[in-house]
Amino acid sequence: MIFLEQEQFTDFPSGKHHYIDTLVDIKTLCAEPEKILVHVEFQSTRKSDFPLRMFRYFSQLRLRRDTPIWPIVLYMPKGSGGLGFEEYAETLFDRKFLPFCYWCIGLPELDAEEYLATQNPVAYGLAPLMNHGALSKPCLKALCLSGIAQSNINEVQAALLAYFVDTYLPLNEAEEEEFQELLQQEEVIAMQFITSWERQGIIKGRTEGELIARRETLLLQLQEKFGEVPSTVTQQVEAISSKGELEQLLRRLIRANSFAEMGLDGTRK
Repeated sequence: MIFLEQEQFTDFPSGKHHYIDTLVDIKTLCAEPEKILVHVEFQSTRKSDFPLRMFRYFSQLRLRRDTPIWPIVLYMPKGSGGLGFEEYAETLFDRKFLPFCYWCIGLPELDAEEYLATQNPVAYGLAPLMNHGALSKPCLKALCLSGIAQSNINEVQAALLAYFVDTYLPLNEAEEEEFQELLQQEEVIAMQFITSWERQGIIKGRTEGELIARRETLLLQLQEKFGEVPSTVTQQVEAISSKGELEQLLRRLIRANSFAEMGLDGTRK
């Protein structure tokens, strides 16, 4: 299975550019065809012109790739109908010809517990968009992320699925506390992908690391130009929490002739 680069299409005659969401090259278990392309579109709304757009995508992909295509649309709004087909057909003089069908999956009408039971990694990623039933949001999130962590998939695939869970299953403060308790109770395997609660810590740590590096650079430059740096100036520099302010001081250092001209006399608070 190979995820291909996004294909761009020009919508004639309007001239608008469209990109397909996902295109995957898959080898089949059959002798014929040996491989197919799975084209997946994600739709947050139902638009009347979408079937025509799917037909245009299909037609141009078939011409470009000369490979059988399996078109699928994942609908995220409620009332999308669960599993089924949609059709687009050209009509002329009340006659229908060239009918085009594609799979449609209305995620909100699918049962999350049923699909989680399949232990399919994709089900773990899409379950937040399904009908939760009796599952609470914290419980569902713990089940999904635990399932992804224990699935036999690579880190990139796990990160993508975890991103879906994190995006479509946000928790409030009380739910977050329940979620953390569930993780501890279940002894969930440490996950190798980044979710929101981890990202916040990483971003905070990265930002603090950049500030520390700039403070150290400024103190070294001050010592190089003016000699020994007074402890009051060191404390003043270490108290600066703005990256922009540190950058301004580094630029000011080029022309300054004293700590006072730098505004670093140890008296500023």
